Amino acid sequence: MPPTSPVAGSREQRRARIEKTALELFRTRGFDNVTVEDVCAVAGVAPATFYRHFGTKEEVVFAYREDFTAALGRALDASAHVPDAKRLPVVLGEFAAYLESQQDLLALRDQIVLGHPRLMQRTLTVQRDVEGALAAGLARLRGSSTPDSAALLEAGAGLLVLRVALRSWRAQGGGSLLTATQQTLVRLREVVSGLAIGDG
Repeated sequence: MPPTSPVAGSREQRRARIEKTALELFRTRGFDNVTVEDVCAVAGVAPATFYRHFGTKEEVVFAYREDFTAALGRALDASAHVPDAKRLPVVLGEFAAYLESQQDLLALRDQIVLGHPRLMQRTLTVQRDVEGALAAGLARLRGSSTPDSAALLEAGAGLLVLRVALRSWRAQGGGSLLTATQQTLVRLREVVSGLAIGDG
């Protein structure tokens, strides 16, 4: 969405500059070795400006949460016309396309978070929040105000599919995350059909 005024634009640009500067410093020096003052000096802003945009250093690393939530909402909206049984693949495909568009920032954040226990714990919390939002969205599209067991199972499976697809996509060094997601969904169907109760 374009800024509504020059002030909004410069505020948004300043926030983006602080975020980019901080993430690069965290990656090169290590999260714990960078202070807010270091970020401000390199970004050319006062500490008060940093704190106006981000409450803590951790908030910079996890600033993507709102964008993820919005992208997931758009993916759910795009699946509203799809029958319930086919909805999850549509949502995952739409969200995978968004994640692919963010691949450089995701890779940068991964370099910062991996090996840092507190940041890893927070990453897991964000993933749980995304899973909860997915479950709530799927339930809402079925006319329910709260997620039932089917929505919870679908959301859990959906996040698992995305995690496996992301790993596979990165290991292959490119290609399409959407294709990796679709292939992972096929593999999940094979695994689930092998677990069918009463067979054999």
